[in-house]
Amino acid sequence: MRYDNPQLLDALAREYVVGTLRGRARARFKRVVTSSLRARRAVLGWEKQLAPLARAVPAAAPPPQVWTRIETAIGARARPMRGAGIWPALAAGLAALAVLFGGLYLSQEQRVDRARYVAVISEQATPLWLLQGFTEELRVNTITERPIPAANSYELWMLPDGAAPVSLGLLPGTGNAALPLDAQRLAVLAQTMTLAVSLEPAGGSPTGLPTGPVLFTAPLRRI
Repeated sequence: MRYDNPQLLDALAREYVVGTLRGRARARFKRVVTSSLRARRAVLGWEKQLAPLARAVPAAAPPPQVWTRIETAIGARARPMRGAGIWPALAAGLAALAVLFGGLYLSQEQRVDRARYVAVISEQATPLWLLQGFTEELRVNTITERPIPAANSYELWMLPDGAAPVSLGLLPGTGNAALPLDAQRLAVLAQTMTLAVSLEPAGGSPTGLPTGPVLFTAPLRRI
């Protein structure tokens, strides 16, 4: 594989930073990063671009019953032990806690609705929106606010190969949004490699196709 190809190097660096480059391919590229200044610069560039996305991840509080299970696992409700016997009990409690957290993590991972698609729409090196496609909706997180002109809207489009653009809905200038995905849109999404954002009249395109200038495009990644 020719790692001196700039486009290939940029794509591998992006996948490496996002975490979708796995297995032997990741191990090979990691060796390239340690020996190639150009590869390190590509990785650092993507790390800098994607770092603000961490602010878009909402905090998740564990349900109340989790603490009850933790207390039960570590024996917090049992009577205190005395003397040297407390250390084996404490060690056993910590081991049980680790096992419990591991089990909770795995069970939560199995229940979480995983995103099937992801895209980052950027203006030069500044990320504007993080898009995550699920089975019923496209979740939009605004990373960098971009005020919408009073007479306009930002409209998001799928650009399927060999077919006309299909609207996914309007993007917010600030905050978050959820754009519904029906079966028809999901079918088009499966054939789409690129998304676009156009500037449309307030409320969206009156024709069902882009009428204003295309402001941004972004690759759509499948997870």
